[in-house]
Amino acid sequence: MSDKWKVYTDSRNKWCWYKTAKNGQMLGASSKNFETEAECIKDAQDNGMKEDSPRF
Repeated sequence: MSDKWKVYTDSRNKWCWYKTAKNGQMLGASSKNFETEAECIKDAQDNGMKEDSPRF
């Protein structure tokens, strides 16, 4: 099982992401919030998320 990615909206309805290892340890997170999901996904991809990366 590989790392998992979470793309979500925060309490201000801004988009964010984070990545966890298979043991649940957080490995990284977005350094800012995004207005759109597409911007957030682009940033996650720039940080290693692939199209087939597991998401939860």
